[in-house]
Amino acid sequence: MEVLLKKAQNGDKHAFDKVIEAVQRKLYAVAKSRISNEEDIEDILQDTVMYAYINIKNLRELDKFNSWITKILINNCNKMYVRNHMNTLSYDSVDNENIILKDEAQISQLENELNFYSIIEFLEMEEKTIITMYYLKEYTTKEISEILNINESTLRSRISSIRKKIKDRYGEEM
Repeated sequence: MEVLLKKAQNGDKHAFDKVIEAVQRKLYAVAKSRISNEEDIEDILQDTVMYAYINIKNLRELDKFNSWITKILINNCNKMYVRNHMNTLSYDSVDNENIILKDEAQISQLENELNFYSIIEFLEMEEKTIITMYYLKEYTTKEISEILNINESTLRSRISSIRKKIKDRYGEEM
């Protein structure tokens, strides 16, 4: 990945496309945890990619690329959220036309993600983001704490309280 990032910093569009392809699903999941409208998510993703493309040359620590681009995405989500004055989020709509399902594993993964989103629907926006990054996209607590500017021990405490909140709501069904 570092080789691709260096090429992207030198203006190699193909290398940049490969880097974005590698993080695309994670970015989508984070955006989905904060914004419900698929068109808004598409706009946010495009804005994030454009900003990253223009500014990647300024990224000094290439190993921080995932955190860097996720912060850009979250900032774009926050701007959209404020612009739309959204109070609640819904995960009822999925843009199936943009998802190419190649095999049963992908179908199963999509179903799991939809179930996940429906389970966390009642959480606050920040809680959705944390739990999505931690469980669905498997960011480490260190990565999440850096991205969201939260102390790592505070983050672990929040994850624990979010899990309790989910368990209280759904009981032993999960």
